[in-house]
Amino acid sequence: MIQNEFGQPQELIGEEIVVPDFEELQFILHTWLYDKHGGWAITERSSGKRITSGPQGTEHSAREQLERQLRLHGKDALMRVLGAGKLSS
Repeated sequence: MIQNEFGQPQELIGEEIVVPDFEELQFILHTWLYDKHGGWAITERSSGKRITSGPQGTEHSAREQLERQLRLHGKDALMRVLGAGKLSS
């Protein structure tokens, strides 16, 4: 369960993704529920924050896109963003 960006509890069913150097964080690849055209998103579980997303059919590139975003912004920046808000259980 996470608290989504609208403050509502939401159960995410998807694939857990572990990224080297970010093992302490839990990322979940799941269907992006707010895209009426279909698609996917990767959400960090403890914060409920969406890290990246893409159109349906590009799920195979999800891990690569996540790793690129994490390397671009770095762990410190990510932890500042994730820490700014209520954590999900």
